[in-house]
Amino acid sequence: MTDKIRLKILYVEDEPKLRERIAIVLSMRFEPVFTAANGNEALDIFSRERPDVVVSDIMMPLMDGLDMTMRIRKIAPDTPVILCTAFTETDYLLKAIELGVSAYVRKPIDCRKLVETISRAATPILQRAELDKARQGEQASLELLLGNSPAMLDVIEQAKRISTTDYSLILQGETGVGKSHLASLIHGLSRRRHQPFITVNLGSLPESLVESELFGHVKGAFTGAVSAKRGLFEEAGGGTLFLDDVDCAPPAIQAKILYAVEQKRFYPVGGIKPVAADIRIIAASNRELLHEARTGNFREDLYYRLGGLVITLPPLRDRVEDIPVLARAFLNEASLELDRIPPRVTPDAIMLLSRHKWPGNVRELKSVIKRAVLFAGEAITCKDLDNILEKFRPAASQDQALTLQTLEEIKRQAVQQALAASGGKKMEAARLLDVDYSSFKRMLARYNI
Repeated sequence: MTDKIRLKILYVEDEPKLRERIAIVLSMRFEPVFTAANGNEALDIFSRERPDVVVSDIMMPLMDGLDMTMRIRKIAPDTPVILCTAFTETDYLLKAIELGVSAYVRKPIDCRKLVETISRAATPILQRAELDKARQGEQASLELLLGNSPAMLDVIEQAKRISTTDYSLILQGETGVGKSHLASLIHGLSRRRHQPFITVNLGSLPESLVESELFGHVKGAFTGAVSAKRGLFEEAGGGTLFLDDVDCAPPAIQAKILYAVEQKRFYPVGGIKPVAADIRIIAASNRELLHEARTGNFREDLYYRLGGLVITLPPLRDRVEDIPVLARAFLNEASLELDRIPPRVTPDAIMLLSRHKWPGNVRELKSVIKRAVLFAGEAITCKDLDNILEKFRPAASQDQALTLQTLEEIKRQAVQQALAASGGKKMEAARLLDVDYSSFKRMLARYNI
């Protein structure tokens, strides 16, 4: 038997027998389930119970479903509302679109379809709940965000243990395996979670700017230093500083990082007064740092000072069982960003994802899912993913660099293409993109179309 989902459902229907039958079906999948016979009664229950999802008939006495939806929108604008109706009048449909109704389910109601629609509409709510649990350090939530393969369960256990300390740590693994994401999660589980989490990629900084960027400078320290500047070590005070590509730091900077970690203080460029450094350091590299230290390419004393714990993240190709878990997490994340109900992923599409080698690792998977969600209808199919992966393959061979357009550029193009395909009809274009009309209008305004 499928476990029930902890999700508050309010079902509104004026016909008693139908209301009782559908409530029984919903109670088999969700809990708790509240029922109301009309809009007035529903609003009373809504104000008292604050359900996560509202499912309602349209044509009801005293107050119809559309009027009820409008009032719910004023109380809780983000609550998904699903309307059930046998009517298809254009006026009702237009008003529902303007109100941002999440979905329609036709009468007579297909119970399986209704449960699927509720589950998809509620996915962002459940995702936010999982993210909240992750911040509280719950094992199940970390598995949803990182994977549940044996290799990742070991990583999760190490991350949970180190997060309760102030130890520095090193994260290792190929480019794109999720080192920065794990660093952020560890910070979020630590006692420093309410303080800054500052990230710097040392491989992307010009050598001449690294010292000033990390430690700041005093006025007049060098030509162009017309005023004092705080460095990232100071900006991260009380929190966590994530040093990505730490192996790219020049030897002189490695020495200064070592001093700051050991003495818990540092000197800005040109400064004579030390600045306190109450921070936790998380360093990352796509190289094996102990080997780099023993071959003279990295300070061995800094390696041991930073490596209170060393966590190595395996490449995605070595943990295939994590791919469906991560794909769903990225699907929900992209759907939240696009303000749409998450599409389902067909079994053959999951199989295709599992067979792909993922040279770009988790970062590549996230990019593929983002693009798939942008163009998907109710489902992401094998054909959809194959077309996307085909465009990724040439880029993956060039040092595993993904040369995709930014999500914003893709979204703008998608809006323009939908308008062209619909002959400029905005409602039809919104339908083609599978977004509600109010969201589509916001997209038009955002991209000045």
